Amino acid sequence: MKIINKSLISLSLIALISFCASCNKNQESFSTNKEDSKETFVIGEPEYTILDDEELDINVDPNGEDYDIDNVIPRKSPLKDKTIYWLGSSVTYGSASDGVSMADYIARLTKSNFKKDAVSGTTIFSDGSSVNSGEKSYTSRLTNSEIFDKNEKIDAFICQISTNDCISANLAKRGRMTSKNNIDPKSFDLKTSLGGIEYIITYVSETWNCPIYFYSGAYFSDGSNKEQRQNNNPKGSDYAAFIDQVKEIADKYNEYIDYQVEIIDLFNDEDFNKQASDKYYRWATSDPIHPKKAGYLEWWSPFIRNCLEKSFIK
Repeated sequence: MKIINKSLISLSLIALISFCASCNKNQESFSTNKEDSKETFVIGEPEYTILDDEELDINVDPNGEDYDIDNVIPRKSPLKDKTIYWLGSSVTYGSASDGVSMADYIARLTKSNFKKDAVSGTTIFSDGSSVNSGEKSYTSRLTNSEIFDKNEKIDAFICQISTNDCISANLAKRGRMTSKNNIDPKSFDLKTSLGGIEYIITYVSETWNCPIYFYSGAYFSDGSNKEQRQNNNPKGSDYAAFIDQVKEIADKYNEYIDYQVEIIDLFNDEDFNKQASDKYYRWATSDPIHPKKAGYLEWWSPFIRNCLEKSFIK
């Protein structure tokens, strides 16, 4: 991990925008600034393609051929030819969408390159077991990944804020952030979720020295009524608390590392969540956590892509 003097922070962060919670507000333009190219990209609010309730045909399969990735038309983007790594579990993998998620769609839409190491049911914390919370955990797979190339130059690393760490059986393993002036990976408790978050940040910074993003899922509340965007286990309130703690850790590391740690917060963004009407939500999602292909392509991908594109405007 590269440590810098705090007085140089503003210089090292000039290539990135401020916190991604406001990433869909003001219109900005991007120019390649190369003599052999005159491409200019205007990036404003996310370009959602969600149909109105009157136009939405719920008899169309949200995982059908209409949403096949080969039918997605690329667009001009400052992410073209960028290499992005994705680490996560079922949402990053696309467990309710035949293994296709926003990672796949964004790569197709922007002509960028990507690799994803995503295993359903896994946790960020690693308790030393041989199952999803041990050898298959986020931190174990990151350290020992056969998918990510430790010698490759990459442009961004994106990690899912896992809901699996928030089920009732795992809440006791949340842990706590280490002290503000401690960034020693050897001191992190990888048996805890927050220790795992700190480890991921320091490992990625040391290995690839690139921008780091954590993304959350869409909003859901406490309860068991899927039509009301409720989930019984994990509860929305427990997941919301975890997101806040990840934000606190991001703030800590933005004082020390070369690139900002940003949060792409779908859970708390009211405009993003309002885009999906109740009818669309029931059709385009398998449950309050997992979108189907239509949900990824039309709802999630525009928001996340917009955040990333704005970060790469120079």
